[in-house]
Amino acid sequence: MTVTDETKHSSKEDFYHTFEYFVVPGKGQQGGKCQATRIGKRWFATAAHCVAKLCKKSCTIRMDLLEQPISSFAEITHTKKEPAVFVHPDYSEDIFVSNDFALIRLDFRRSKRLYYKRGPNNISMLMPKEQFDAFLAKNRKAKSQYAHVLSPQIPAIAEFDDGNYILDRKMSVISIFDGKRDVKPDPNPVYYVKKLGICYTKNFGVRKGMSGSGVMTNTGELIGIVSGNLEMNHVRNGKLQQQDWFVFPVFNKSFISFMRDTMGSDFDQLDRKDAFPYLVRKTRQNFTSIIEMMNNVNSAE
Repeated sequence: MTVTDETKHSSKEDFYHTFEYFVVPGKGQQGGKCQATRIGKRWFATAAHCVAKLCKKSCTIRMDLLEQPISSFAEITHTKKEPAVFVHPDYSEDIFVSNDFALIRLDFRRSKRLYYKRGPNNISMLMPKEQFDAFLAKNRKAKSQYAHVLSPQIPAIAEFDDGNYILDRKMSVISIFDGKRDVKPDPNPVYYVKKLGICYTKNFGVRKGMSGSGVMTNTGELIGIVSGNLEMNHVRNGKLQQQDWFVFPVFNKSFISFMRDTMGSDFDQLDRKDAFPYLVRKTRQNFTSIIEMMNNVNSAE
């Protein structure tokens, strides 16, 4: 059996490092929903487009902790004086996918906690901590899940350098909506394009609301962050054909430098490994089409 046949990271329990969260912005703005992956004791990686505009002045992040009818929000408020959201300095909403990366600083054990029951139409009904504790005491599965959430297995971060690669692993992401988790495996080849600094593959079910989720290998390494889909229509042999690509940024030199500057001493505690030659292999694939598509999108922006 080769490493590409292993399934060490394939069940939703393997994704207890990834969470659904909600952004509550200041007055006059509508909130948003995204996902984030825990990369350290008090640090989460997410997509910049989830938080850059909504948290420009101030916002509150509420991270949903359990896949249960009764759950808890870990809450942190971000302000300019006491920042909790950090956006990559080169991120621009006018440039598709590139540098679409942000960090959230949130310590589960020290953050404010809200307890609630899931209601119809996404309406949460708050409850006292005593009622939440009683639920955990009666529900062994929920109690076990809660323990794993508070002390999860934090994934290793795969760092990409300067080659064109094809992923030598299987890949998957997790979809979390209304607390329900669903692992989505990718059956297609995954390519890294040096010139663009991004990976791409045929879309395998990634959709709006999953942004910020970690892109994982089947052996448990975090290689990138869910960012966007790229759709292209073209005529071939007289017939209109459609292509839908899932495109995402990876942990390249720029991301690692930003993380080092932002996280301080916490950065030294991260589990990091080189993508090449352990997780990827070099390829001579011609990336002209995807480069042209990305350039056209950015020109249109």
